[in-house]
Amino acid sequence: MAWRDVIQGGPALPALLGADLEPYPYISGYGLLRRMTQLGRLMGGELTALGIRNRVTSDALTATQRPGAPKSGLLHALGLRATRVGDYWSPEVWSPLRTGGVLERHNLPLRDCPLCAAHGYHCALFQLPFIDRCPWHAAKLHAGCPQCGRTCWARFHPDLRLGRCECGYDAFEVRTASINMWHFPAAEVDAWASRFLHWAAEERKSRLLVVPAPHTDWMPGYAALARQSLDLEGMLTTAKPTAELEEFSDAGEEPPEGEFWSWSLLGGERPLTFVPLPASMHAKLAQATLDAVAAFPADTPTPHELATLNGLEEGQTLQQNLVNRPEYLIAPHGLSSDQNTWLNLSAVDPTAASFCGELLDRVISGLDVRDDGCSRSLQAARSHALDGVSGRRHVTRALEAILARAYSQGLENVLRSMMTGGKAPARQRWVLPTAEIVIGNEVVRSVRVCWTPTRPPPSRRTVDIPTSISPAPKHKTGSKPSATQLRTRNRLARRARKVRQKK
Repeated sequence: MAWRDVIQGGPALPALLGADLEPYPYISGYGLLRRMTQLGRLMGGELTALGIRNRVTSDALTATQRPGAPKSGLLHALGLRATRVGDYWSPEVWSPLRTGGVLERHNLPLRDCPLCAAHGYHCALFQLPFIDRCPWHAAKLHAGCPQCGRTCWARFHPDLRLGRCECGYDAFEVRTASINMWHFPAAEVDAWASRFLHWAAEERKSRLLVVPAPHTDWMPGYAALARQSLDLEGMLTTAKPTAELEEFSDAGEEPPEGEFWSWSLLGGERPLTFVPLPASMHAKLAQATLDAVAAFPADTPTPHELATLNGLEEGQTLQQNLVNRPEYLIAPHGLSSDQNTWLNLSAVDPTAASFCGELLDRVISGLDVRDDGCSRSLQAARSHALDGVSGRRHVTRALEAILARAYSQGLENVLRSMMTGGKAPARQRWVLPTAEIVIGNEVVRSVRVCWTPTRPPPSRRTVDIPTSISPAPKHKTGSKPSATQLRTRNRLARRARKVRQKK
């Protein structure tokens, strides 16, 4: 779709100074606001009329990306509700993966092209982490002020302008953005963006993104997964970053029915302590145990409480105790009579356990698996739906890899807490999973997992008393009990006498 088709239905003349559309294809809502506040010097009441309130704390980029009052108010004030201009203000429409709205979930730093910023121009495409350079200027996108190095945010300056740093630096140029606005490469932007949007729409038909819900450290993982298209290479002038990627797409037999019942317990309504997993996980968890122990020096002694709880020799090192019996730390039962592997989730990163549940739900929703109308719990509904999915073996392999690594690093964290008195782990490489599910013709073609380094959670022993809990107040000695206390004391004494009499 050409830009002239996108703006069709809008006003013949801009509603406000700086709201020009024709010279600036696919300009974002933030870009329009920046141009209007810079050229029109809008006052507080005028911004309120545009739907922008709480200007001190609001993020103009996020406000115009998400559906809501600010976005609809701005479109209405500029006479653009009959156009498709607002459809391209969100980075979701530029993404080659279906993200489920996660790109709009958090306020993220503003990424700008310095040459576009001179016009006040900004495109939602710039917010995608795998776009490192402006596609039409080839200039490197920056998220920091060139003058002071501060992170740039889409917030209003005290003078109610957008795009100006606290230090006073402003890339906006009045003459460039007004008299010379037709020098902007509109034809190149229109052609490139139209081609990119068509490519991204085709990619989204088969590519689903899964991210750990409470984190933002998944952005590098998303960027690495988005770069896995050969078509994208010709569109960007950026090098491929190094990332740890694992793909599950091998041929093989599908798991039997009921195999996903155990996996469906992860990330459920209620957190579990122990979960029964398929027997195939036993060897993988045993190897994960050895990997966690190998992170410590060879002469690391076995912690006393670990030896007591698991029947290990206190005089031996941790590696000596577990080299031949790594299954001792996996669970209270190991392999049960029904060949399930019982895993204690207290040594598993809860984010990874929840992520497994999100992965299953994404497969079900992405393939639009129909419900048969039977009333089931969340776990039973997941298991029943996945039993009929072709290519589910790729999902199983991905879940095994995610949980094995989550157990290895979680166990290492637990062991460190036993040895260092609850201090934060030192030199620990904690990773966060981000996944892409590739589907087609109602089949799971493959699952890709990207491991992104992130900060490990604080290591704290569960038996320690939190320092935030205040000690119980001491009762005053020598004070007389109140009437209520005396009545309660007498009532309890009478009850105790009746119990003794019955005996």
